[in-house]
Amino acid sequence: MYKPTKPRPKKTNITRTRTGCLGCRDRRVKCDNLKPICGRCQRLGGECKQDTAFKFCQVYQPSVRPKPTKNCEKTRGALDLELPTANRIPEDGANLSAETAGRTFVDAQAGLVALRRSALTIPQSLMPRTNPVDAARFYLAAWDWKYLVPPSVLCTGNVFSLRSSPLFADMMVALSASHLSRTSPQRRLPMGSSTGAQNFRPNPGHESLSGEFYGSVMRKMTRWSAQDFGSHPLLGLALITLFCFIESSMGSFPTFELHYDGATQLIRNYAARTLAKDGQAADLVKALIEVRMQMWWRRVYFGTAEFHRNRPAVLFDLSFPDLLARAESRRTSILLMLCESHRIHNAAIIAHWDLYGDEGRNCSVEDQNKEKILQKIDSLDQLMGGERDRLDAWSQIHAFPSAIRNSEANLHSAAAPLEVLPLHTSSHDEAMTFSYYIALRVLQQSGPLDSLRVQSPGEIRESYKEVDSWIQLLLRVIAGMDWNNCVHFNMYTIGITGVLLACLLRSHDPAIGLWCEEWLQSCLDGSSFEEGGFPVCQTMSIIRLINDERSQGRDTFGLFQTIEDGGGSGKFGSYQSQALSSLVVYSRCRKAGILYSRCISI
Repeated sequence: MYKPTKPRPKKTNITRTRTGCLGCRDRRVKCDNLKPICGRCQRLGGECKQDTAFKFCQVYQPSVRPKPTKNCEKTRGALDLELPTANRIPEDGANLSAETAGRTFVDAQAGLVALRRSALTIPQSLMPRTNPVDAARFYLAAWDWKYLVPPSVLCTGNVFSLRSSPLFADMMVALSASHLSRTSPQRRLPMGSSTGAQNFRPNPGHESLSGEFYGSVMRKMTRWSAQDFGSHPLLGLALITLFCFIESSMGSFPTFELHYDGATQLIRNYAARTLAKDGQAADLVKALIEVRMQMWWRRVYFGTAEFHRNRPAVLFDLSFPDLLARAESRRTSILLMLCESHRIHNAAIIAHWDLYGDEGRNCSVEDQNKEKILQKIDSLDQLMGGERDRLDAWSQIHAFPSAIRNSEANLHSAAAPLEVLPLHTSSHDEAMTFSYYIALRVLQQSGPLDSLRVQSPGEIRESYKEVDSWIQLLLRVIAGMDWNNCVHFNMYTIGITGVLLACLLRSHDPAIGLWCEEWLQSCLDGSSFEEGGFPVCQTMSIIRLINDERSQGRDTFGLFQTIEDGGGSGKFGSYQSQALSSLVVYSRCRKAGILYSRCISI
C-alpha cells in the first residue's frame, strides 16, 4: 500500500548529540562540539564548559587530612577581603605605572600571611583570560618573597623602582606560578611500570599559567628598542634575570644560555654609566651568578667524559670590573671557586684514566701521547694549587663563627657504625655556605688522585683519611639542616643534594654512602621531588649505584653518560630532564688497584 516515509533531508552540517557543551544545553540550542571552544560560545565570548565523566582530585599522603572542596571558595573569599581590586593599566614598551603595580605588591604582602596556610589551587574565576588582575594578585600573594635571591630589589628604591613596573609584576607572577607548579606535584594517570618521581608531574594548571604570563612579558619586550633599554637598564636586567630563573627551574639549557648572554650584553652596554652605581643592579648580578653556577653544576651531572675533558674555566665576565666588585659577595665568590675546582678535578680524573685506565693499558699509549697526558696532569695540579690559595685567602676574609670553625669531624673506627652528631648553624644561608666550603676542601684534596698511583689497600685507605674527615663534617652540617628550607631556599642556587653527590664520589668509607642513602630516603616524603634543581629520586638511584659498587669492592670516581644529550630535553611536565638508563662508571678495584671503566644500567 504505502511506501516508507522518506528520511528528512539534512539542512545543516551540525551533528545532533547529547554531548554538547553545558552552555548550549542550557540554551537548548545545537552545539557543533568544536574543541577547545564551540562556535556559539566563541561568538558570545563566554566560557565553554564541557561535562566529563572523569573526576580529578588532588592526591594526599595518608598522614595528611584531605581538604574539602569548599576550601577553594574560602581562598577566593580571603583574596576578595584581603586584597582590594585595582585597575590594570596596559603597558607598551617600557612605560611605567607606579600607582597600579606598586599597590599590587603592597597588597600582595598584606595578604601573604592569610594565604600561607590555605590551599594554593587557583579558582576558575581567577584564570588570566577571565580576570587578569585577580590572577596576578593571587600569585603575588601566594609566594613568600624571601625565596627570591635578591630581596632588596623588592623592598628598596624610589617611586620608579622595579616593583612599580607592571612588566616586572607580570614576570613575578610567572615566577610564582612556576614555583607553585613545581612544589605542588600531581599524580599521573597509570602508565606502564613507571615508579618514583615518574608517577608525578608538576601542577599543570600553575605551569600553563606561568607560561602564559611568561609569553606575555616576552611579547612586550620584543617591542623594546635600544632607547627603551637605555632609559630603563635596571628593569631590563631584572626581567632578563627572572627569565633565567624560570628557565633554570624548567631545565632548559639552550634558552637559559640565550637569556644569560642577553643579560651579560646588557651589563656590558650600561654597566659603566648606570648599573655600576646602583645597588639593586649589584643584587641582580649576584642572583645571576648564583643561578648560572647552578646551571653549570647541573650540566656536569650528567655529561659524557669527552664533554668534561676540555671544558673552559669557570669565570665571570671581567669586562665590567666595577659592577663585579660590588656584586662580589661571600656566596658568589665561593660558588665560582667551587665550580672551577670541580672542573679541574673532573678533568684530572679523566686524564688519569687515559693514562692508567684499561684503555691506556690495552692501547699501549705512545710515548708522545703519554708525555702530553703527564703535562696536562701537572698543569691541572698547578691550577688546583692556585684554587687552594684562593680558598685560603677567602677563609681569611670571610671567617665562619668560632663554633663552626673549631668543629671537628666525628671520627670512628672501621668496625663501628657511623654516628653523625647534628651541627646547627645560625641560618640556612650560613649552613649552605659552610657546606660549599667543605665541598671545596674535599675537591681540592690530592689524596683520592694520589691513591690512583698505589695498589696497597693500606696506602689507599691512608690517602683518604683527611677527605673522609671533611665529608663526615659535611654530614654533620646536613644533619642539622631542615629539608624544607633546602627545597625552598635552594631553588636558584646549588643545592645540598648536588654537593653531597660530588663529595660522595670522592669518599672511601662505605658507611658514609649508607648514611647518605638513609638520609635522602627519609627526605622523600612525596611532597618534594627536586632540590637545587636536582631530581631527588634520580640522585637517590645514583647513590644506590655507588653503594652497590662499594659493596662489591669497587670505588667509584666518575659517572658519565654514554651519549651526549646537551643536558636533556627540559623539565616541562616532569621533574627530570634526562632519562638515564645507563652510565659509564670509572671505578677502581680495591684489592688489585686496577682502574677500569664499564657501562652499567641503572
